[in-house]
Amino acid sequence: MDGISNFISLRGIKKIYGGNGTEPVYALRGVDLDIEDWDFTAIMGASGGGKSTLMNIVGLLDVPSEWKYFLRGKEVKDLTDDQQAMIRRTTIGFIFQGYNLLKRMTAREQVALPLSYMGISGQEAKEKAYHALKLVGLEGREQALPNQLSWGQQQRVCIARALVADAGLLLADEPTGALDSKTGIEVMELFKKLNAEQGRTILLITHDANVASYADKVYKIRDGAFVE
Repeated sequence: MDGISNFISLRGIKKIYGGNGTEPVYALRGVDLDIEDWDFTAIMGASGGGKSTLMNIVGLLDVPSEWKYFLRGKEVKDLTDDQQAMIRRTTIGFIFQGYNLLKRMTAREQVALPLSYMGISGQEAKEKAYHALKLVGLEGREQALPNQLSWGQQQRVCIARALVADAGLLLADEPTGALDSKTGIEVMELFKKLNAEQGRTILLITHDANVASYADKVYKIRDGAFVE
C-alpha cells in the first residue's frame, strides 16, 4: 500500500539547516510516517533528536527542506497558505507543554477562543466549550481563571481547547513534562480514553518511555531518523 490513503502520510521528510558555505545540519533525514484514523502514536527520543521538528511539520507549523506530505490523500504542498491555515484550525488540535493560557480568561473563554477564528461565537461557542470541558473532567470549573487551577487542570483546559473544534488529530508536545507523576498518569489516561471512546487520533512526542507506553505505536527517533 502506498500509504497516501491514510489520515496522514509522510515520505522522505528532510529538514536541513545551514548550507551556502556552512556545514549543513540535518534535523530530519528522510523520515517516513503513516498515521491512520484512531491511531495513538508516540515518537520518543532525546532532546535534539528531531521529534519536535517532525511534530511541527505534521502540524503544518514548519516546512521541510524535502518532502511529500499527504493529508487524506491530498498533497499538502499543493494547498494554499489559507487552506493550510484552515487545516490547522479545524483538523489539528495542538497541546503544548507551556499551556499558553491567557491569565485573565476563564477556562470556558480559553476553550471557546479557537471557535471565534472559525466564525462561531455566542451561545453555540459557549455550549461547545462546556461540552469540551466536561469531556476532560472539568465540569463545574468553567469560570475558573488559570491561577485558580492546578497544573493538571490547566493541562486539561489545553486539551479541551484542542478538542473544541472537533479536530480529528491531536498533537501533544511533552504533555506531562510539567506535571508530577500522579497528575501525569491522569492526563495520559485521559488521552487513552479520548482515543478509545471518542475516536481521536493522537500523536505525541516524549522523552519518557512510561508516557510512550500508553500509545499503541511507538517510534524511536535519534539524529533525525527512526531507529529500531
